Amino acid sequence: MNLEKTFNKATIYLQSLASELNSTELLKFYALYKQATIGPCNISKPNWYQMQARQKWDAWKSLNDMSCDDAMNNYVLELSKLNPNWEQDAQSESNNWVAISRLINMEDEISDTDKTFLDWVKEGHDEKVQELLNKEPKHANLTDSEGLLPIHWAADRGHLRIIEQLIKKGASVDSQDEDGQTPLHYAASCGHLDVVKYLLSIGAESIKDNNGMTPKDIADEHLKHIL
Repeated sequence: MNLEKTFNKATIYLQSLASELNSTELLKFYALYKQATIGPCNISKPNWYQMQARQKWDAWKSLNDMSCDDAMNNYVLELSKLNPNWEQDAQSESNNWVAISRLINMEDEISDTDKTFLDWVKEGHDEKVQELLNKEPKHANLTDSEGLLPIHWAADRGHLRIIEQLIKKGASVDSQDEDGQTPLHYAASCGHLDVVKYLLSIGAESIKDNNGMTPKDIADEHLKHIL
């Protein structure tokens, strides 16, 4: 019980450090959190182009059969390496595990003047996306070199407001990429509950991709019951 209590405090405190951590550190804490709260990774490996989901899956899977207690202990130890005095600094109020479980955009930063519409979508910049959509509504249905539409990227990153904007400008909720995957596939595989609920609320269908997989088949475990 003492270990679990300390672990819970550590997950809350880590939120205050999230913006200071690099992608490797975020992945390490994500994997340990998943291992501690769920156990060994038992979900299907995401497709190669789902970079965020793939990195998260690889990090979690690498922990193999580590016990929940060992994962909690390692999580606390890793936090102590970052700040030996974290327990003294920790806030007592509880927060949701959102900022850490959903990885921050880990691509190299691009200057604002060089960003494309898709770059703004990936970053979740609601206002800039809205501005560009108002000027060029056709941006809502741009396809990138990998066959993905803006709504696929927004679903992958969990950007709900941008998805709403794209839908209003003509994006299809059931848009399929070159592998037959829809925004619901992306949101489900990355564990974005609010996005999944929204897509379902506006009529997203459980379509099979080219491999015969539905969104439920590749969903994060905590989402399967609503798909």
